[in-house]
Amino acid sequence: MSERPRLLVLNPTCLEVLETHRAFLDASGISWAGDPAFAALGERQADAVLEGAEAVILPAAVRHLPTAEQMERHRRLRVLSIAASGWDWLDVGAATARGIVVTYAPATEGVEVVADMVWGLMLAAARQIPPFHQRICRGDHTRGMGTAVWGKTLGIIGLGRIGKAVARRAAGFDMSILAVEPSPDRDFVAWHGIGLTNLETLLSRSDFVSLHARLDASTRHMIGRRELAMMKPSAFLINTARRELVDFDALVEAVLSGRMAGAGLDDPPPDGDARLLGLPNVVFAPHHGNRAIEGVHAVFRLAIDNALAVLHDRRPEWLVNPEVWESRRR
Repeated sequence: MSERPRLLVLNPTCLEVLETHRAFLDASGISWAGDPAFAALGERQADAVLEGAEAVILPAAVRHLPTAEQMERHRRLRVLSIAASGWDWLDVGAATARGIVVTYAPATEGVEVVADMVWGLMLAAARQIPPFHQRICRGDHTRGMGTAVWGKTLGIIGLGRIGKAVARRAAGFDMSILAVEPSPDRDFVAWHGIGLTNLETLLSRSDFVSLHARLDASTRHMIGRRELAMMKPSAFLINTARRELVDFDALVEAVLSGRMAGAGLDDPPPDGDARLLGLPNVVFAPHHGNRAIEGVHAVFRLAIDNALAVLHDRRPEWLVNPEVWESRRR
């Protein structure tokens, strides 16, 4: 009897819900490992853990693992299955060069919980909910004044799966929607009355700007001083995508000078920068958008399914580098 392929679970969030999926993994025709200690795996310990693995559920605690050098050393690797919808941190070129399939997991539940987070941050920043909660915790019941979301203009940068989910929710707030999207779904755009436009127009006309672009060399700091200066002084920036899409120094300047009304950011400030902490109109979260239990389970299961498909010689649906799969078939 041939040796069963080995799958390794390194994603810390997936490790938190591993017990729910244990029976499915046990019945999947593979061997697998998922130790809670992997949640704190360092780069130095990774090689020992990766030994013999053919599939890995990522990202690991050290997000760039496995490195190109590790992919070269661990020749049995066949699939890197990402339990998320983004892969900007992974050296996909190195995986492709070594014939390793890379998959991602845009599960519907994972998409929807991130869209929920957009609205949580939007309302929290505009209505200043967190600081009033903190006041009440201190015994101070003083009321203040916030900004309405209803009836405003929402600008969505990136009308992919999450951007679409955000747009659908905007209907409940009677919002007008503008979007920047290089490859729009025309039927969706028409059905929801979305105005496709350029970045400059979107920034100048929107009351809330929500970022849903992938991070790459062309989008890093896509929102900088020039772009923030185009926004209304009454506008809010919402970012549940990658922190690096925004030039944080430029954002600090815009908020502190009053050139914009505030922000909701699903990442802590970089490098412990405290300049925006404690402001009533800026809300931070610890990249928490995808951490709703329903989304975590669905994304993990899809990541497992993607890995099993490759291990059992079936084409997975969500391929980052489909050319690797096609070359294997040939």
